[in-house]
Amino acid sequence: MADAVVRILLDNLVSLLESEGRQLLEFDDRFEETTQELKYMRSYLKDADQVKIKERNETFKTIMRDLRELVYDTEDVIADCHLQFHKKDQGCAPNFISYCSPALLKSRRQMGKRLVETNKKIKEVQGKMKSYLQTAPRQPGKDEDVGNMGMTYPILMHEAEMVGLEDDSTKIINWILEADGPSMVIGIAGMGGIGKTTLAQKICDSGRVKDSFRYLLFVTVSQSFKLDELLKKMLGKLNVEEGSMRGKDVRDLLERLKAKLDDKYLIVLDDVWETDKNRWWESLESALPKVSGSYVILTTRNEEVAKSMGAAGRHIHYPQTLSKEDSWSLFSKVAFARTGGKCTNPDLEGLGKEIVARCGGLPLTIKVVGGMMLGKSDSIHEWRRISKHLKEELGIDKKDELIISRLQLSYEELPAHLKPCFLCFAMFPEDFEIYVPDMVNWWIGEGFVWGKNGKTAVEIGEERISELFNRFLILGVVKDTFERSYVWCKMHDMVRDMVIRIAREESFFVRLDCGGSPAFSEQSRRLGIVGNTAVESIRNSPTKLRTSVGMDIQSIEMIASLKAKLCEVRWLRVLSLSLSDRNLDGNMAYSDWLGGLGSLQHLVYLKIERSSALRSLPDSIGNLRNLRILRLFNCPNLKRLPVSITTLEKLTAIQILECRSLECMPERLGKLSNLENLEWFNPVNKNGSGISELKSLTKLRELWMEIKSVEEIEEGEWNVLSMLQHLQILSLDFGGISVERDGVVRKIEGELSPPLKSLRELYLSNWPGERTPAWLSPTSLPNLQFLYIHEGGMREMGPRFWDGESGVWKVEVLVLQFLYELEEEWQRMRRAMPSLRLLKVWECPKLQSFPFDVTDRYEKKWRKEEEDSGLRLKGVAKEVEEEEAATGAVKEEEKGDKFYSLAREEEGDKFYSFAREEEGTSIQEISSE
Repeated sequence: MADAVVRILLDNLVSLLESEGRQLLEFDDRFEETTQELKYMRSYLKDADQVKIKERNETFKTIMRDLRELVYDTEDVIADCHLQFHKKDQGCAPNFISYCSPALLKSRRQMGKRLVETNKKIKEVQGKMKSYLQTAPRQPGKDEDVGNMGMTYPILMHEAEMVGLEDDSTKIINWILEADGPSMVIGIAGMGGIGKTTLAQKICDSGRVKDSFRYLLFVTVSQSFKLDELLKKMLGKLNVEEGSMRGKDVRDLLERLKAKLDDKYLIVLDDVWETDKNRWWESLESALPKVSGSYVILTTRNEEVAKSMGAAGRHIHYPQTLSKEDSWSLFSKVAFARTGGKCTNPDLEGLGKEIVARCGGLPLTIKVVGGMMLGKSDSIHEWRRISKHLKEELGIDKKDELIISRLQLSYEELPAHLKPCFLCFAMFPEDFEIYVPDMVNWWIGEGFVWGKNGKTAVEIGEERISELFNRFLILGVVKDTFERSYVWCKMHDMVRDMVIRIAREESFFVRLDCGGSPAFSEQSRRLGIVGNTAVESIRNSPTKLRTSVGMDIQSIEMIASLKAKLCEVRWLRVLSLSLSDRNLDGNMAYSDWLGGLGSLQHLVYLKIERSSALRSLPDSIGNLRNLRILRLFNCPNLKRLPVSITTLEKLTAIQILECRSLECMPERLGKLSNLENLEWFNPVNKNGSGISELKSLTKLRELWMEIKSVEEIEEGEWNVLSMLQHLQILSLDFGGISVERDGVVRKIEGELSPPLKSLRELYLSNWPGERTPAWLSPTSLPNLQFLYIHEGGMREMGPRFWDGESGVWKVEVLVLQFLYELEEEWQRMRRAMPSLRLLKVWECPKLQSFPFDVTDRYEKKWRKEEEDSGLRLKGVAKEVEEEEAATGAVKEEEKGDKFYSLAREEEGDKFYSFAREEEGTSIQEISSE
C-alpha cells in the first residue's frame, strides 16, 4: 500500500503538466523532463502497492516519506510557476520590455533553479524505489478499481441496520411501555462494534415509542465531553435557540433543561464511558424531572457504568453477536446491494460465507467488510484473494483485535481515489458531527476531487461521500430536507481510532487541542486546532501547511497567532475556521485579524463561521486568484463584501448563510462567469448587484435568493431566471418584505419563458400572495422533483398549479411547513402529483383529509411505500381469513370487522393480530386471554 495522498497527487500533477505545462514557455524543457520522470514514478508506485504488508519495513516507509515530500514540493513549485506566469500575463502588457524586466528575469531564474533541483530529487527517489522493489516480496495483484460506487442503495442500507435487532428492540420497548411508575434508567452494555448505538436508534425510531413520549432526545456523550456542551446539545434538540444559551453557566443550563422537560420524556445518552468525571451524571440527573413513565437509556462498553447511573441488573441489556443466518443476511444486504441484497452468482456464495464466518458475528465488522466487497463487484479473483487474506489471520481471538484487523483491511482495499478523502476525517474530535458539504469543499481545495466526464467537482465529491457511506466507514446523522442523503455525518469511534493511526503513520495531519502540544516536523502539511490550545504551538507550526482547520477557537491570543501565521503559510490551499468569539466583539485588536489573508495566493477554499466580530473581508481578498470556494456562515455583523471579490475568475461557489447584517452582493457580480453555486443573493439596484447581473452567470446550478425590498425589482426583470438553463436548485425567500405585498406579486408571479427544464429542487419561503405564483406549475418547471413551501399567508394553490393539460407534476417529495391558512384537499394533491412518494407536513392545520392529524404541533409524514405495504397486508389478511373460514379453522374470537388474525404462533403468552384501520394499516401486539 503506497502512501494514500501520493498516488492521487501524482496523478493530478501529471495531468496538470500535460494539459497546461506548455503554456509556461520559459520552463518548457524542464517541465517536459518533470512530466516524464513523474510518469516513471507513477509506474513504480503501482509496483509498490504489490509489496506484502508485513514486508513494508522502515526502508519502505522512508522511501514513501521522501516521495510524499517530493510530490508536495513539486506541486508547490509548479503552482508558483503558474502564479508567476499569470501575474506576468495579467499585471502588465505582454511586450518585450515586460518579459525582460529585472524582477521577472530574476523570478524566472529562481523558478528554473527550483525545477532543476526538483528533477534531481525525483531521480534520487526513483533510484531508491527501484533498488527496493527488486528485492521486496510481492502479493497477488489487486484488480483495478471496479466501477464507481457513488450510487446509494438507501432501502437496503436501512434494512441492513435492522438485521438481528428485532428481538432486542422488542424486549427494551416492552420494558419502556409496560412499566408504569417513576422515571427509570435502562442500560445497553457491550463491546465496541456490537450494535449498541444502532439498537438505541431503532428503539427511538419505533412508532410505538414516538407516540408514547412528548420529548425524545438522542445525544452522544463520548470520552471527552463537557457538561455544558452536552446540555446545550440537549436544549438544542428541544428547540432552544443557540443565541439564548450564550454565556450561560452549567447551573443556568440545568435549570433551563428542567423547565423544558414538562412532560413525559425519553432521553438516550449514547457512548457513556464514565460517570465520576466532575460528577456530571449527578448534576444532569438533578435536572431530569421525576415524570411518571419517563426513561433514560444509556449505551456503554462497561456495565458498571450503567449500574452506577441507576440501571438495575434486570434492566441492563447485553447485545449478543449475530447468528450465522443473521450474519449472512446482514452481509448480503450490503455486499449485494446492487442486486437487491441477493447473491446472484453461485460461485461467490461459498466465498462470501467464508468471509462472513471470519467476521465473528460482529455487526460493525460485517457491515464494513460487506461494504468493501460491494466495491469488488463479481470478481471471483478479488473475493478469493480477500478470503485467503482473512484466513491467514485465524490466530486472532480477541474481538477487539478482530475488528481492528478487519477495519485495517477495509482501508487497504479502498480505491486510491478514496484513501486521502477518508484520511481527512482523522482531523476531527471524537463524535464530532461533520457537515458533508464542508468536507467536499476541503477535498476540492486540496485537489483530491476534480470535475470530469461532464460532472462538477462537487458532484464527484458527493459520489465519494456516498462510497464511504456504502462502506459503513462513516455514519449518517441528519438527512437533508427531502430525506435523500445525509448532510451531517460522524465516525464510529473504532473506525476513527483506525483512521487516526494510519493518518499519523503517513504524517497526514497534526491536531492541536487542550490535551497537549505534539511535536511538529516539516512533514506536517495539515493542522487541526481544537478549542483553546497552546498559542506557542500555533506559532511553531510548519510553514508548508496545505490545510488548516480551526474548531471552536476562542481566545484573542490564539487569533492573533493565526493572523501572524497567515503571512507565513504561503502554500495554504484550505483555510477553515470555526470561531467562538462572542466575547471579542468590538475588540479593536481583533478587527483586522484577516489582514494577512491576501498573501495566501494558492488558497482554494476559505471558510469562516461563527464570528460575530467579523464586519468585512479585506480588499486584499482580490489577490486570491486561485480561490474557488468562499463560505461564510453565522457572521451576524458582517456588513459588506469588497468589490475585489468580483475579480476572482476561478470562483465557483459563494456560500453565505446566517449573515443577517449583510445587505447585498458587491457590484459587477456578473463578472464571475464560472460561478456555479450562489447561496445568498439579495438583489439591489444601487451600490450592489441587481437581478439583471444573474443573466451573465450562465453556469449557475444553485441559487439562493432573498428578496428584501419590492423597489429592487424592475418590471420584466424576473424572467432573467429563465436564462439560467443549468439551474438545478432554486431557493426564494420573501421574508424581508413588510409592505407592498401586492406589488411584489404583480412583478414576479408570471410564467417563466422559456421554462426552467433543469430545475430539480425548489424552496419557496414567505410567499407574499394568497395563491401560488403562475410559474409554480408543471409547465414552467416540467422536471421539478422536490418542492418545499414554508411560511407565508398562502390560502390555496393557484390555477396553474393544477394545470395538467400542458404537463404533469413529477414531484416526488413535497414538504409543507407553517402554512396556517392553506386549505387544500389530499386526494386532489395526489392526483396532481402521481409520482409523490414522501409528504412531510408541519403545522398546516387547515389542510383537508390528509392521512394524519394536521393540527399536531409536530412534523407528520406519509410514505407511499408504507401505504403500499399496508394495502398488501390487508390483502394477505383477507386471504388468510377466507382460507381459514373455508377450512373451519377460525374461532370467532373477534367479531365485527376490526381484527383479522394473521398468525396463531405462540410467543410466550402473546400473538400478533392485524388491525384494520380507516387510514393506513399497522401490526399490533395484543395479549391473548
